[in-house]
Amino acid sequence: MQKQANAPGWSLGIDIGGSSVKLALVNDGAEPLTLRGDPHEMPSVEVLSDSIGSSFDALLKQAELDRGAVRSVGVSIAGPMDRAGVIEMAANVPALAGVSIPNWIEETLKLGVPVTAATDANAAAACEHRRNPMPGRSLYLSLGTGVGGAVLDNGRPVIITRGTSGHFGHMDVSGGERDAPVTPGAGRGALEAYVGFRTLEADGVPFDSDSRFEHPTMKRALAALARGIRILLALYRPDHIVLMGGTVSIFSPALPQIESMANDRLTAAAPKKWTLTVGQSDNFAAAIGAASLSCLSD
Repeated sequence: MQKQANAPGWSLGIDIGGSSVKLALVNDGAEPLTLRGDPHEMPSVEVLSDSIGSSFDALLKQAELDRGAVRSVGVSIAGPMDRAGVIEMAANVPALAGVSIPNWIEETLKLGVPVTAATDANAAAACEHRRNPMPGRSLYLSLGTGVGGAVLDNGRPVIITRGTSGHFGHMDVSGGERDAPVTPGAGRGALEAYVGFRTLEADGVPFDSDSRFEHPTMKRALAALARGIRILLALYRPDHIVLMGGTVSIFSPALPQIESMANDRLTAAAPKKWTLTVGQSDNFAAAIGAASLSCLSD
């Protein structure tokens, strides 16, 4: 590997997941450098500290950088947090509930640089914005086992509650259906209950076949997604909506249909012009995005 410039200017991103930590070093003048830590399951704070510390040392060695090259640190984690970066609840890593993420990471790495914390949804959105900057307001809707997302104004997260732009997957998009699907976390009629991977899988949607769009559950999912987009357009008035996440490829061929349904007699409260596109997704997006967000605060 070519030796990296050792002048300050690198930002470190740390994505704390339920199965491992992922790290990324980001600099505007180079491709991000990434590394995945050792696997873990329900780790303690001490185990996480050791994993982050050893992974950071390994990444610096891989990049041929010293610790002084890092100017800021961003941390991504799933779960609601307050403005100080204290986690309210962390289902994937329960040991971090009540922990001040910035203080803990500073104690772990002792870099003496600013440390910021962000939800995984905000971090993933920031990574997509870094790859494909869009002017104005962009709303990123992540589709997977669950449904989440974030809103960015010119690359900066719009924070409304608990470190998020809102809980998009919990919107009731049932339209009064008496047999609306339900999930334990999001409730009956929630967007997540219609388009989440577990619902589609349980009902036998043939993911690898073009015939999936003829499946009743998939038809209902497309209609629910369009209703959800209509609500988001009215509430947030984004210039752009970007679909992301692990199952976005299942929906992407139907993008024109989704956009047409969303535009059908759309409320005047929504923007007159908006775009619907599909973003990129990869395993290090949250780490790269967390590093990018940390640059906004340094």
